[in-house]
Amino acid sequence: MTQISAEQRIAPAGDHTVDGPVTLMNRFAVRPERDEAFRALWTETSKYFMAQPGFVSLRLHRAVSADAEYRWVNVANWESEADFRAAHGTDEFRRVVTRPEWAEFPSAPLLFEVVTAVG
Repeated sequence: MTQISAEQRIAPAGDHTVDGPVTLMNRFAVRPERDEAFRALWTETSKYFMAQPGFVSLRLHRAVSADAEYRWVNVANWESEADFRAAHGTDEFRRVVTRPEWAEFPSAPLLFEVVTAVG
């Protein structure tokens, strides 16, 4: 397996900087037989993010279809894009997301801003 770089684990910058809250949605490709290993690694790695300034909340979702390409989605809310970027710019971040075990779980992270909220 090819090692995934820390940069590949960071949502790319957008066309503009968001001043308000942002949400990270990160899809992971995980073979069904590797669900337990992925969830354990995700849980351990998430401890880093939960301790960072500006972290708000975190949820992990699993597709109801076992044949989905990206079966797991991480949804993390941050107080600001600046907080998100700061948490993803540390040496500790680089250490936790480049552990060899992550190589088998490619991801596709994107950062979102809220444009409409109902309820």
